[in-house]
Amino acid sequence: MNAQTPIIAGGHTLDFDAACARLNQWRGQMVENFARCEQAVTETLALLNGTGTTVQDVKGAKFPHLVGQRYDRLAALLSTPSQPGGHRKIALTALERFRTHDALRTMLCHGVAKVAVDRAGQWVALMTMVSFKASQTMTDKLTLEEDDAGARLEQLIDDRRRVSTALGQVRREMSQPA
Repeated sequence: MNAQTPIIAGGHTLDFDAACARLNQWRGQMVENFARCEQAVTETLALLNGTGTTVQDVKGAKFPHLVGQRYDRLAALLSTPSQPGGHRKIALTALERFRTHDALRTMLCHGVAKVAVDRAGQWVALMTMVSFKASQTMTDKLTLEEDDAGARLEQLIDDRRRVSTALGQVRREMSQPA
């Protein structure tokens, strides 16, 4: 009971601030890629709205304010049989694939993160978001780990590039004289 045991400092200290900085950097890169896709969608809607030549009900139509509504509006416009051009199908497919990231976008933009650092120094984030659905509050949670974050970012970048490229082709087709 009276044995003396020396106190030895741990060999590896976890740098919480560095882990938080990496999480915030990743989160910022994700949000930037969502914003770039939203810009491509908005530019395409603006061109459709300005011309009014490809779809009769588009010219002068009000722009949807929320991003999900913009995606839906663009998908509806690109789905119409009167929409000319061969790239609309590619754009629709790319847009549908990108929409699989909607829940993650909402959580990253509106969720609150509680951060922990594991023994390897990697961040683990518990994202929580409170919202209203059917006049009730709903709490959604998502756990993100730094090990998986890189793959998520790469997938988002790839999907965003596909949407941006396809919508760029649609805009080029629309701006060419018939």
